[in-house]
Amino acid sequence: MRLRALAPRNGAEVWVKLESLNPTGSMKDRMALAMIEGAERDGLLQPGMTVLEYTGGSTGPAVALVCSAKGYRTRIVTSACFSEERTQLMRALGAEVEVVPAVQGPGRVTAKDIQNMVERAAELAAEPATYATDQFRNPYVAPGFRDSLGREIWEQSGGRVTAFCHGVGTSGSLMGVSEALRSRSSGVRIVALEPAGSPGITGGGPAGTFAMQGWVGSVPPQFDRSAVDDVWTIEDGEAIELTARLAREEGIFAGVSSGANVAGALRLAEELGPGAVVVTLAVDTGFKYMTGAPYAVSG
Repeated sequence: MRLRALAPRNGAEVWVKLESLNPTGSMKDRMALAMIEGAERDGLLQPGMTVLEYTGGSTGPAVALVCSAKGYRTRIVTSACFSEERTQLMRALGAEVEVVPAVQGPGRVTAKDIQNMVERAAELAAEPATYATDQFRNPYVAPGFRDSLGREIWEQSGGRVTAFCHGVGTSGSLMGVSEALRSRSSGVRIVALEPAGSPGITGGGPAGTFAMQGWVGSVPPQFDRSAVDDVWTIEDGEAIELTARLAREEGIFAGVSSGANVAGALRLAEELGPGAVVVTLAVDTGFKYMTGAPYAVSG
C-alpha cells in the first residue's frame, strides 16, 4: 500500500507491505513455517515431539498456529511486559504458555525481559523430546524470509524498490530481505532501525525501556552489520505518534513497531527525494495492542 497522507512532499514514494494479512495477523507466520518445516526436513523434529519457543512479539501465535496444524504440542515462554492479547491468542491456538515476570511492567520492554525469557526457555529445552526453535539462532529464519518476503517485495514493487528499512528483532527478516534485494540490485539501500531507549547496535546510550514490542534493544546473534548500510534509532514518541496517524490518516491499523518502521521510512523518503521508492513493513495488526499503553494514543 502506498502512503499518501503521510509521505513527504517532494520526497520518495513510500510503500508499506501489510503483513497483517497473514493468518495470525503477523509477518512471523513466515518465520514459524520456515523454522518448523526446516527442522522436519533435517530430521530434528518428528511426530510426538514438543516444540518450544520464547517470544515477546508475534512469533508465539505463529508457532502455535503452525504446530496446531501439524499436530505438535507447543510450549511458549513470554513476559508480562507484553500485551495480554498475544497470550490469549497463543492459548486459543492450543499453546501452553508460561509468563515470566516483567522487569518494569506492562507496555515497557527491556533487554533484560528478553534475556529472562531466553534463559527460562533454555531450561525447558533440556526436557526429553523437545525441539527448541530458538528464533534468535534458528538457521532457517533468514533463508525463509529471503525466499518469501524479500522475493515478494522485489516482485510486487516491479523491481523499483531503492531502499528498505525495518526494525531489529531477531534480525532474521532484515537479513533475509537484505540478501534477497541485494542479490537482485546492488544499489538497494538497507537501513536497520533500533529503539533510541536501548540502542544496542549503535551504542549511543544506556540500555533502557522502549515501546516497540518485538524489537530487542540489543545486538541479536544473527545480525550482520555488513548486510545493512545504516542503523538509525527511533524514539518511542515518534513511533507512537506514527502508529496513531497510520490508522487515522492511512487506514492502516498496526502495532507500535510498525509505526516505528514508518517513521524510519519517512526519514528515508525525505533524504532520498523524488524518484526513489522506499519500502517498509506493517508487521502486524493493532488488535494485539488494544490493552495496555502505548497503543492507546489520545488526540
